[in-house]
Amino acid sequence: MNSDIPSSQILKKYLTNSCTSQERAIVDAWYQKLNLDSAESFSASDESELYQRIQSQIQQSESSFFEKTRITFRIWTFIRAAAAVIILSFGLLYFLQIHSKNNTTAKTNADSPFVTFTNNQKKIIHYTLPDHSIVWLQPGASLIHPKDFKLKKNREIRFSGEGFFDISHDKKHPFIVNCGRVKTLVLGTTFNIRANNNESTFQVSVVTGSVCVSTPKGKNKLEKIVLQPKQQAIYEKASQNVKVNLLKNAASNQQNWQSVSMAFNETPMIAVANRLQRTFKIKIEFANLNIKKCRLKVDFNHQRLPEILDMIDILLGTTYEIDGSRITLKGDGCKG
Repeated sequence: MNSDIPSSQILKKYLTNSCTSQERAIVDAWYQKLNLDSAESFSASDESELYQRIQSQIQQSESSFFEKTRITFRIWTFIRAAAAVIILSFGLLYFLQIHSKNNTTAKTNADSPFVTFTNNQKKIIHYTLPDHSIVWLQPGASLIHPKDFKLKKNREIRFSGEGFFDISHDKKHPFIVNCGRVKTLVLGTTFNIRANNNESTFQVSVVTGSVCVSTPKGKNKLEKIVLQPKQQAIYEKASQNVKVNLLKNAASNQQNWQSVSMAFNETPMIAVANRLQRTFKIKIEFANLNIKKCRLKVDFNHQRLPEILDMIDILLGTTYEIDGSRITLKGDGCKG
């Protein structure tokens, strides 16, 4: 087995959100090195053989794992989730990509010190920067960053689109996000940026910590505003005016990025969707009404919306697409 692949124990802890920051960094680094756009494919017989081996290993060694992590569900959903753990431990992410090609692209040039990453999928993508900071990119979002932040005074990137940033604290090396002429400086915090080129405004919403937003003011001047938790700055490109709102009074997607804990016990998916809608201020639709008949038995422990949606996809065999605040679940669903 490739020595670069994390151990199965670390992968299990990663999936249940119980790993340390160091273990999470190991998995993130390994995952990011994988070429998910590889043309390699499996035949039907290969897939069948692989799945049989997975089920055999589940019966031999994995039965106690889900009891310890309090994630229990009916036997068919158990097999799916446990299979995902085994597949990850062998580095076979292709198994999870058979019916859903990953259209996310990362472009590097041997002669360039920069990496360009674009999310071309219709779902939120988790991306790890060289300093282990995390960016959750909305569909269409892209960023450019150095291959390495070492030996640099600042950790500086360029960004467009919408994304949620969870920045590793480093007082000696401030983190800077450049969106056109607007600059956001942070030390270690979580915040959301909305900087779509086709929109008339630029928005920064702070969840934890604080940021300093610098916006153009006139020809050669900059206006600096420090934002605290639950504050949002809205910069109007045409007038170059900035206003600050409290998030509780402003239309924002802060709710999407809060970490929540919730438990479902054989709960119909329609009820699960209703609770997620109330919690995250989103709209969930079903492309196939049979998905409403599925029942979910799972505990989510301090997880954000994209992580919850990814786990639901694993458990139910669904896929989700996001368009603004509307999420559509697709798949075969369940029989009544």
